[in-house]
Amino acid sequence: MNRAIINFDKNVLDTIHNHTLELLHDTGIRFSGEKALAVFKKNGFRIDNEMVFFEEKDIRKALKTVPAAFTVKARNSEKHIRVGENNFVLAPGYGPPFIIEPSGEMRNANLDDVNRFCKLVQTSRYLDFNSSIVVQPGDVPSSTAHLDILLATILMTDKPLMGSSLSKTTAADSLKLAEIIWGNTNEPVMISLIDSLSPLQYAREVVEALIVFAGAGQPLIIHSACSLGSTGPITIAGSLVISNATTLAGICLTQLINPGTPVVYGLGGSPMDMKTGGYINASPEDAKHTAIVTAMGNYYNIPCRSQGALTESFCLDYQAGMESAMMLTAAALSGAHLSLHACGTYGSMLAMSYEKFIADEDLCGAIKKLIKPVEFTENAFAMDMIKELGTSGNYLTEMHTVERCRSEFFIPDLSIRTIHDNWLKMDPRDVTARAGRLVDKRLSEYEKPELGSNLEKHLVQYVARRKGT
Repeated sequence: MNRAIINFDKNVLDTIHNHTLELLHDTGIRFSGEKALAVFKKNGFRIDNEMVFFEEKDIRKALKTVPAAFTVKARNSEKHIRVGENNFVLAPGYGPPFIIEPSGEMRNANLDDVNRFCKLVQTSRYLDFNSSIVVQPGDVPSSTAHLDILLATILMTDKPLMGSSLSKTTAADSLKLAEIIWGNTNEPVMISLIDSLSPLQYAREVVEALIVFAGAGQPLIIHSACSLGSTGPITIAGSLVISNATTLAGICLTQLINPGTPVVYGLGGSPMDMKTGGYINASPEDAKHTAIVTAMGNYYNIPCRSQGALTESFCLDYQAGMESAMMLTAAALSGAHLSLHACGTYGSMLAMSYEKFIADEDLCGAIKKLIKPVEFTENAFAMDMIKELGTSGNYLTEMHTVERCRSEFFIPDLSIRTIHDNWLKMDPRDVTARAGRLVDKRLSEYEKPELGSNLEKHLVQYVARRKGT
């Protein structure tokens, strides 16, 4: 089943691709760092200082070895994720350094927040894996914060995890921790995000992380985006060419290092506010990029990544709901395979919120129900029962209804379904307060997944050694 309802004429996709090839050939992509340049040089690429130039045959060869789908293992074998095909897997916010409280006040995130969000991810019915930086804790050294986050994710969840791609060192640490659990990393056991810089370049630290992960055959999300009107053309068409060129160049490097490395195609773009110079998130233009990234991923036969439930708002208001729903629905109905920022973010991914996390889970659940194929089995048609009941219309007590009453419909945790009189009597009535109660309930009911004392000891010891404690 193809989920895409927003389709693009192949001639348009061909034009984007051809302009991309022109840009890759004539202008090139800047790769900072000797290691990446050495890989390109070894394979006969034209290089001028740090600018690498690509021929069509180079891109075509790279795309041939990228898997159309792949599986990422979890500690719990029941929670492996399949990326690609007709799947839509979700992770929470990625990278916010702040927390917005129900009062609206904003504070620095800390390691306790990391732990609390890991518990919410573990107990979530709709999130499939955790982000590598669910929040950026400000109370631990930035040089080793990735170790604290990775350890918390591994110990407190048994879902798949993301590796840290901040540098060569963080990538190596990610693999070392994975090796303690699995013994080897011959199969995909984590997925990591590689973000380019706009326009048309990759930072040294990120490239070195890419080399580490690709060398180990671990899946990578290669993502490029620009700010329309500032770091890229003001038009969506122009931004697509810049971002597509940068993404394809990164994908090409992964396949030169290790052909067959699983890759997720990522591309985005958000407008700059021409009044303030600020970055605008969750706009219609942002949603259009979400739809187009899916079309381009299908064009290249590569799994694709989208943005998640993003908003410019700083509270659980109509704007937050509208923008988050627009972004995640556009991704789901376009056929995206993987979404980051699916739960919890406020203010252009600047901050996380526990209450927004809970609200977004309802959205994620509704979206997953929306894209689930309608059942057309003989049992679902229920022809014998329809004929037997005729005009009586009393289906409530039939076994067919009883057997399906708890699973047939989506049931939200936070959203209300009641009459007006009951709503007036609700305490609390405010959605933020009600979400806060659900946060407290989830955290109080959390149970740490089994790992084994010996494995946990080795993980903790590794982190302690690396931190010098």
